[in-house]
Amino acid sequence: MPLLLAAALAWIAGSLVGLGLGGSPVVTLGATLLVVALLLRGKSTAAALLLLALAAVELGAELRRTDERCHARAIRASVWEATLDASASPGAFVRAQLHEADGAPCALPIALAVRSGTAGSGARIRIERAEPAGSDRGLLLREARISLRRAPGPLARWRDRVAASLDRTFGPDAPMVRALLIADTRGLSPELRERYADAGLVHMLSISGLHVAIVGGALLLLLQALRLSLRHASMGAVCATVLYVVAIGAPAPAVRSVTLFAATSLTRVLQRPVSPWATFALGALMPLVEPRTVLDLGYQLSVSGYAAIVVAGRLGRRLPESWRGWRRTLARELVAGVLTTVVTAPLVAWHFGRLSLIAPLSNLAAGPVIALLQPTLFLAMLTPEGPAARFVADAAQPLLRGMDAVAAAAASTPGAALVVTPSAWAAGLSAVAVTALLVAGWVRHFGRPVMLAMGCLALLVWRPDQPLLRTRAAGLELHMIDVGQGDAIALRTPRGRWILVDAGRAWTSGDAGRSTVIPYLRRRGGALALFVLTHPHADHIGGASSVVRALRPERLRDAAFVEGSAIYLEMLRTSREVGTDWQRVRPGESMDIDGVLVDFLAPDSAWTTALRDPNEASTVMRVRYGATRFLLTGDAEAREEAWLLERDAEALRADVLKVAHHGSSTSSTPEFLHAVAPRLALVSVAAGNTYRHPSREVMQRLVDGGATVLRTDQLGSVVVRSDGRSMEVEAAGLRWPVARALPGLR
Repeated sequence: MPLLLAAALAWIAGSLVGLGLGGSPVVTLGATLLVVALLLRGKSTAAALLLLALAAVELGAELRRTDERCHARAIRASVWEATLDASASPGAFVRAQLHEADGAPCALPIALAVRSGTAGSGARIRIERAEPAGSDRGLLLREARISLRRAPGPLARWRDRVAASLDRTFGPDAPMVRALLIADTRGLSPELRERYADAGLVHMLSISGLHVAIVGGALLLLLQALRLSLRHASMGAVCATVLYVVAIGAPAPAVRSVTLFAATSLTRVLQRPVSPWATFALGALMPLVEPRTVLDLGYQLSVSGYAAIVVAGRLGRRLPESWRGWRRTLARELVAGVLTTVVTAPLVAWHFGRLSLIAPLSNLAAGPVIALLQPTLFLAMLTPEGPAARFVADAAQPLLRGMDAVAAAAASTPGAALVVTPSAWAAGLSAVAVTALLVAGWVRHFGRPVMLAMGCLALLVWRPDQPLLRTRAAGLELHMIDVGQGDAIALRTPRGRWILVDAGRAWTSGDAGRSTVIPYLRRRGGALALFVLTHPHADHIGGASSVVRALRPERLRDAAFVEGSAIYLEMLRTSREVGTDWQRVRPGESMDIDGVLVDFLAPDSAWTTALRDPNEASTVMRVRYGATRFLLTGDAEAREEAWLLERDAEALRADVLKVAHHGSSTSSTPEFLHAVAPRLALVSVAAGNTYRHPSREVMQRLVDGGATVLRTDQLGSVVVRSDGRSMEVEAAGLRWPVARALPGLR
């Protein structure tokens, strides 16, 4: 083992331990890496490596203590300054990087629920009169009033211009292109994310070491084709790739990859080959200029994945000599794919709760496609808008379709992905096992590391508490599932059963029920006790037939608005075939499902007979659990809201409001919102939708009324939990408490 690699392992291990001293599995991983570094070096350097690791532990611990002090100071502050990660406007929920709290320096990632003010991505802002709340992964500032302190810098403005140009050039394909070129994944649809995750290709949806390596290699080939010398071509490719990585914000995986590319190019030009582990160590150490990077998932996946590739290269050279030509190439690629999947499995399982079993095969098929697609898109980014850019975009379209076809075929394969929920014990043992497998694949005498890996796997199987099983909900959970431009609200009862309200949209080749809702519910387990359809528009019932056929709900309630659409009729036929109890919604009807009270407030059959718009006949339901109330409104518009106010305004009061009609200006009148007085307002809406939902006026109205607005286009799926007295929100990797329920509500 090169000394540089041993030093890198010791430093990474110490940083993991120092920064993760809260019981996280990263402590186990850090300790394992340190043991490996010490065992594979002679006694003469073991003491020095140990001292290096201890120094990293102390540095990491001091950074952790600094962050804790900063968090404590920020939560007591009254004025903050931060830089926005995305554009902000009233009703927005955005990430930012904190710089100051009451004038004192304070570096901390935060989230903002904006009440007033606007600013662009990358702008430095002043935040006043906010309500600070601690979350499990950072600081949340609710009711934030923001003002501009400094306009976005040139790089942020460049990224915005590039994003706008890509939108105009690529049209419907723009969200995928933005993700692959400038690491902007906000526009990716939930069904696409789910498909790529099941296929084991989710790492290809944004900038990673793979993308940077492809761009660098393509630039090198291009410059050599222009008859530049190897030295000048390598220098040009490295400089261009470095500028590209800086321009997109220098994400840690890209920094590691460009460092590795530069080091490899230098050794080739100097004709001084070095161990692949030496360049690996250099690439792993460079992003650690900021030690907290060691906790970044992208960095961890990038480093562990490349370590697997290095070991796979050695294993490939051990293949039988009789395997030649395409057989040898295919075998090497399969070895690399399998080993990379196995080595990154503990990280993927811990963070995503999923293991893609088909990943080696899907990556083998997608590899050649992305190798051609990435440089084509890079060329499109550099080409000025016009016929030339349109020509390059047209050339990229078959490759984009090919990528999606590989993902779709892999994800639809039976048993493609396994849903897991590992405990810290399971994650730690898995980290030890995969590290031992890497060592076994590299060293000549592999018996002991293989025995260690098998022992860890045996402990995982033997462990009597079955750490991979999911636990049942402790109270009521409301899941606003991100289905793009549509609705799907799932409530999980204390007994683990589900009440589903709507099932998202349908499209030519599928629907959100099959691609998103069904996998979402099945991963968490539990039967579907009640399925409610608010109205027969396709963005709400598009996935209904798939849900009924797959989950067979015990009961189905529907507004029964006369609608002859094929989707609605198919849903009725499917419910009859599976024997689901279908009934029309009746105002005043109540259900008690595992202690959760469901009250139907609308629509009334006499009211609907005079209507032509199904939105005005939306099912409106109130859900009660203890002292907490949830109001779900479908696409109810102003006339139906007025009818509800006349009937019983007090019945509308709720802690959580599912905002009607995706935040459209045709709903959420001031009088209605005053009667509901929600603390949380949930908006199910797609990023960049053609309807321009949600309305700015409605968002301002909600925040002026004291509600925190949570939108799927900004946060993805949102979970609200209640124990009957208080509430907690989980969204975008954050979890924070909500003020107690409104007094007197039972």
